[in-house]
Amino acid sequence: MGEDTGQLRPSETRPKLRGLRQILLPRLAGKESAAATDSASAAVFGPLPHAGKKGRPLVTFLKEVPLFEGLGDADLKRLAQIAHERSYGDGEYIYEQGKPGVALFVVRRGLVEIVRRRPNGEELPLAVLEPPASFEELAAMGGEVVRWNSARARGPVSVIALGRPDLDLLSRTLPILANKLLRRLAEITARRFQLLVDAQFLAAHEPEPKDGAQK
Repeated sequence: MGEDTGQLRPSETRPKLRGLRQILLPRLAGKESAAATDSASAAVFGPLPHAGKKGRPLVTFLKEVPLFEGLGDADLKRLAQIAHERSYGDGEYIYEQGKPGVALFVVRRGLVEIVRRRPNGEELPLAVLEPPASFEELAAMGGEVVRWNSARARGPVSVIALGRPDLDLLSRTLPILANKLLRRLAEITARRFQLLVDAQFLAAHEPEPKDGAQK
């Protein structure tokens, strides 16, 4: 009883996708329901990091990105050579809902807000990301992907972009590195999808407020 078998617990083996500053999804009333939503977001994004430092070499920053965990210096230098750094002003869209996507992004500096536009045009905030969060991984994996949400800058923002053509080039020139990235992309995409399923389940089972109930 209580003997350590030496096996890793699930929480120790799952990839940590750091960078979620705030998650803005529907929550149920009550501590238990709120805890369930918190657990879902923590399972996907992991603990919050300290804000990224300015002026660091790109390779140094890439070492902190969960998507690139396990890659050696040579692989990271190769990624830095093909990555594209882009800057955005406050309120500027990094990409927009309903348009095709062909690249994934990593927040290097600043805050990125993820929103979904409702049929009436209203934008529902979903999450706020900070360094070193990655997002829109599915768009870089191939196939026709239409953005289901939008991403916009909150203040000055710098992101690193890796496009589908960049990964195609890696597949031809450095297939081992490309396979490592594709496996990580698949893991992260699966966990993001699970988060959305959990959030939809919680929202669908939210009890109707009683008449006269105090907020």
